[in-house]
Amino acid sequence: MSIKAVIFDFGNVISKTQPNTCFYDMAKLTGIPAEVFLQAMGQARSAFDLGEIKAAELYSHILKSNGYTAESEDMALCQKLGDMDLSSWYAINEQVSDWALALQKQGYKLGILSNMPGEFLERYRTGIPPFVKADYAVFSCDIHIIKPDERIYKLALQGLGVKPEEAVFFDDISKNIEAAKALGINGILWENFNQAKKEFEKLAAENL
Repeated sequence: MSIKAVIFDFGNVISKTQPNTCFYDMAKLTGIPAEVFLQAMGQARSAFDLGEIKAAELYSHILKSNGYTAESEDMALCQKLGDMDLSSWYAINEQVSDWALALQKQGYKLGILSNMPGEFLERYRTGIPPFVKADYAVFSCDIHIIKPDERIYKLALQGLGVKPEEAVFFDDISKNIEAAKALGINGILWENFNQAKKEFEKLAAENL
């Protein structure tokens, strides 16, 4: 069966990798060791992507859980830290963005499937070409479901109007790829642009 849709994750796929300089800037602002922020990705991040908490609440939680109670209660500071985090993801890999849009022009439906905090989407969505031009996009903050929950993949397939075997999904996290494959979606673990493009072209040729 031929491939009819390509579905892209955002973080570390369409976007460049979040720079560690963001966390060292947080350390300069607060006087708190950068390691506290470098380890923060897993702390309450799911709730953030689910749309259950805002960026300021996320950083208040991070500070409090690391023993910085006074700083955690300074919501202006927490908002500043959250803003620094959000803006650090707004670095688009133009090569990937252009390729995604080129595939769409070739006749593939373009989908986006991303765990995404609502504040990032509100601020930057219109500046990310694949988001604007996607045939269908699913963001965790909108539906309160995050990858690798199978329901989010099913919503993407439904929105694009394709069967699992007609779609290719790109993501940089192996558990998200495995969840896609379990549903019959062609999953490609994203390591870099050249590797993913090569794997896609091979897969597409095999499914003409």
